Amino acid sequence: MGKAITSMIAGFAVVLIAALSVGWAQQQATVKLVSPKDGDAIGSRLLIRWEFQPAGDVNHIHLYLDGRNPGPPFGTAMEITGLPNGPHVVRIVGANTRHQEVGPEASAMVTANDAAAPTATQPVPRRGQAY
Repeated sequence: MGKAITSMIAGFAVVLIAALSVGWAQQQATVKLVSPKDGDAIGSRLLIRWEFQPAGDVNHIHLYLDGRNPGPPFGTAMEITGLPNGPHVVRIVGANTRHQEVGPEASAMVTANDAAAPTATQPVPRRGQAY
């Protein structure tokens, strides 16, 4: 009888450990680039928004614009202004506590086109004066 109880407890422990291992393995970090979307046409201002779900050793993201880090990505958004016309690539990637980029990642290519001619301000005409 004692042997049967010991076997049942051992079997239960094996099943419990296996179930927990599967649950932990299925929990993975996720990243999503909310904006911009791939192919977006933008002006000289770019609002980057993301969603990040840490898991395991992946506890933060690295953010890149054209292969360069524009600054630490705090929160869930960053605004970049003064972009030159042309194509730009936004990339976010999950990183671990040692800042190793281990994924997951998301990216989008956008095109800045702020070539609108500047508008000259006109003075307000005074009474009896025409422009």
